[in-house]
Amino acid sequence: MSRLLFQGLEVMENEEGEPQKVKWKGRWVEVAVILDRWYDTGCWWESEPPKLFYRLELENGMVLELFSDGAGQGWSLYKIYD
Repeated sequence: MSRLLFQGLEVMENEEGEPQKVKWKGRWVEVAVILDRWYDTGCWWESEPPKLFYRLELENGMVLELFSDGAGQGWSLYKIYD
C-alpha cells in the first residue's frame, strides 16, 4: 500500500546529483539503495518542466518516491510505501 503526498523535502545530493540523504522528521536518513529512477514529462503543453523521479529505500527500511522538477525548485516527496 502507498500514500500519495506532494510536499517539499530536504535532500542532500551526491556528486552525480542523486539523493544521498533525506531529512525525515527532523533528522538526516541515509539512502541505502536507489531502487528505480525515471523521467515524467508532466503537462508539457502547459510548459510544466519534466520531473526526475527516484524510488529509494532508506537505511531505516522506509521506501519512498521523490522528484526534482528540473527547474531548480528543489525536491518534493511524492509517495510513501507502507
